[in-house]
Amino acid sequence: MRIGVTVWIMVVVLSGAAVGTFALEPAGASPTATSKRWGISADVQGTGKGPSLTGCRIRLYREDLMRAPFQLIIEGPIPSSGSERPLTPSEAKCVENLRKAGKKAVVGGKINEAILHYLSAADTAVAQAGETYLELASVLDGASYPQPAVIAYRKAWMAFEAGYNLRGVKAEGTGLLTLANIRDSIVRLGGQVPPATSLPGKIVEANSTRRIQEEYFEKALPRVTR
Repeated sequence: MRIGVTVWIMVVVLSGAAVGTFALEPAGASPTATSKRWGISADVQGTGKGPSLTGCRIRLYREDLMRAPFQLIIEGPIPSSGSERPLTPSEAKCVENLRKAGKKAVVGGKINEAILHYLSAADTAVAQAGETYLELASVLDGASYPQPAVIAYRKAWMAFEAGYNLRGVKAEGTGLLTLANIRDSIVRLGGQVPPATSLPGKIVEANSTRRIQEEYFEKALPRVTR
């Protein structure tokens, strides 16, 4: 199993899209724990022990793909023309439960499983891919998995920008602050922020998070007169 892990790590690093060398252990974890985290576990897919995924489209883990889950994040879907269609009630429930299952898997240290669940949610609701990648990044970041968190933050940035471009979003405070917070998280973890492709992204590139807060939030608050 460790041979496969080594090959997958090489694929991600050689792709040029990732930062640094990747390890599945959280900061300070024992290296011997790695092999226990590969594969899909029955406790999430089974009944009564987690969110119901019955009827949901789920990416299956296949060792023969010789592709790291980190690389799958890089190649994951982002909003495009036609991806804005409304979800059916069952699809919306699947997205919700897939995210819950992914978060549960991260807490349990099953990082591959978590990534595949979140990617399945992004496949189902491509228009919401930015929110999905951002939640994945935040959960990984909070659980001290900095390298895959950086990749997910970068993907969240690109997905949000793709959505902004599709919808023609200009300067909107909430969207700017979302990108600014993603930018700050990438920098904090030692990653490189993707080049901006949308107007909100270019505004964030040129301004600090504090400046955005002052310009788009604090100035918009009503003045209190005495």
